[in-house]
Amino acid sequence: MPQIVDAVVDVELSIDGDPRAFIWNRFEHTVIGQPQAIFTRTRWWENAGGIPSRIDTELWRLDASRGDEEQHRYDLRRDTDGSWVLALDWG
Repeated sequence: MPQIVDAVVDVELSIDGDPRAFIWNRFEHTVIGQPQAIFTRTRWWENAGGIPSRIDTELWRLDASRGDEEQHRYDLRRDTDGSWVLALDWG
């Protein structure tokens, strides 16, 4: 069962623009393998803010580990302002 985190994180990107590492709770988590980009459509018509600047949400599903610890699966989300959020910890 995934745990909702919703914490702002700093993300280091590869030359291709894929996440390579992120810092969460002062610890660097290194991405293992190839992260998978997922785009989901937002339900912008349900928000009172009017027409959004972007209707797709950019989400990255990846495996990462902190140092020599066991790897976990995470979902990182890039918000419209360019900030990154650690959305889910799949354990």
